[in-house]
Amino acid sequence: MKTALIAVSEKGASLARVLASRFQSASFVYTSYAREGQTPFEEIRTITQKLWAEYEGLVFVCASGIAVRAIAPLVTSKYDDPAVVVTADNGAYVISLLSGHEGGANNLAMEVAACINGIPVITTASEASPHPMPRNLIAGIGCRRGVSATALRETLEKVLDGNRLSLLRLRSIASIDIKKDEPGLLELAETLGAPLLLYSAEELNAVPGEFSISAFVRDVTGTDNVCERAAVLGAGSKGRVIVPKQIMDGITIAVCEKVIDRDEEPKND
Repeated sequence: MKTALIAVSEKGASLARVLASRFQSASFVYTSYAREGQTPFEEIRTITQKLWAEYEGLVFVCASGIAVRAIAPLVTSKYDDPAVVVTADNGAYVISLLSGHEGGANNLAMEVAACINGIPVITTASEASPHPMPRNLIAGIGCRRGVSATALRETLEKVLDGNRLSLLRLRSIASIDIKKDEPGLLELAETLGAPLLLYSAEELNAVPGEFSISAFVRDVTGTDNVCERAAVLGAGSKGRVIVPKQIMDGITIAVCEKVIDRDEEPKND
């Protein structure tokens, strides 16, 4: 999600700088106290109007009232408006303010909170549950050679966002063992802090179930489906497919939900 950070105080500008260094999608920072690498502005309503149609997500580092007044004239529809998140300049709480489900603000708030050790505040009925959420998603990934970690992450985020799933729930990434030296996949796993599970073609072929079959993939890898089979194998016998095979720009992704015991549930530090 292409995201812009907007800060209105010197302390907020410092937090935005820290957030930009940790949050991969937020590469553009706008602040009235601009430092190196930040873009200055004078009037928050003017800069908000400029960014509204350019970005999929806006993160305001300021009081919620300031953010509300800045976006009020621009709000039209939850299907068209960008995701809007707001956090105070101390980063204690991160509020999903606008376009929670459809626009992805709920997931954005949780990702921002994870970057600055804040508490996400989600008010939509179906997601207003205690956080942190369990890390129980296994993403099975197949890709052509040479795909970058950035492309892989953007595709993974699109798949998760499109199915109202948070990246913070990602437990591990699963693929075929011929990808053991794939730089993009290795970097993705390291960046997300998700172990990379690799399986042989024989192990993948032995996974029971109905899968989307590709003769081309079978000729190249020795198995007719990498992403779904790897996700299922990584999730274990009690796991279930919640996102079947998705294909985008030479990348295939499937997501399984793993059933885990409470005592083995990792924390979102």
